[in-house]
Amino acid sequence: MEQLLRYLPAEVGRRAMPYMDIAREIRLMSTGVSAVVTDRDIIDLDAPVTASQLRGILNFICRGAAYSSQNTLREGFVTIEGGHRVGVCGHLSAVGEGAMLEPSALCFRIARQVVGAAGKIERYLDRNLLIISPPGCGKTTILRDAARILGNRSPVCIVDERSEIAAVTHGVPQLDVGKFTCVLDGVKKSKGMLMALRSMSPRVIVADELGAEEDTEAVYALVNAGVRLITTVHGFGPEDAARRGRLGELIEGGIFNTVITLCGTGEIKDVTVYS
Repeated sequence: MEQLLRYLPAEVGRRAMPYMDIAREIRLMSTGVSAVVTDRDIIDLDAPVTASQLRGILNFICRGAAYSSQNTLREGFVTIEGGHRVGVCGHLSAVGEGAMLEPSALCFRIARQVVGAAGKIERYLDRNLLIISPPGCGKTTILRDAARILGNRSPVCIVDERSEIAAVTHGVPQLDVGKFTCVLDGVKKSKGMLMALRSMSPRVIVADELGAEEDTEAVYALVNAGVRLITTVHGFGPEDAARRGRLGELIEGGIFNTVITLCGTGEIKDVTVYS
């Protein structure tokens, strides 16, 4: 957690420390509010922050994570060391393409390595697998552990577009993603999946948060080449996810042998197995 705490104002960090074992998020707002969000509660830290402090924190983050901040900040987040994602809300200099000049809120989403998180789905890891869940239900944590399990057995490639799965820093994964796992970090999923297919001869490709139109073509390329895919998508179940563009084409076409829906934190709501 040291990587995360160094970005926080001293008083916020001091008051947040007792809750770090249960914290899911740390939120800082230009209205002065600072809070820790857990699975069950929002804890007001009563440590005021200012708009000027938020600007300073964001500038500090972007200097320390220049490799990821250039493109992802336009999408509302920056990933810092340790795989923690910092969500940014505020004023854009130009809608859709400008930089976040005046942050009004920062949300530090805490990434955790939970060895064994994928144990309950291990029997489904020998097929094309889609994990569906709302935000905050632990799908990335489970995906990371699935990569660890498979990567200790055979060649795996992680396409880590947001640097959250392996938390690569200076070319080295900071989290355990498997002995034989290689990582393509900070690359667009559709491009990264094809790069991995052509250059790394993986048995399995792991990628988080499928959804863009071009992702679908990359998935077809993997399946046609006999490479397994384990991936995730936001949603509340197969029917909900199938409404999202060409993702429905993949689900209804049986590209995924198994679809697992999560609820709560890492809890399995439903498992759909296709023949």
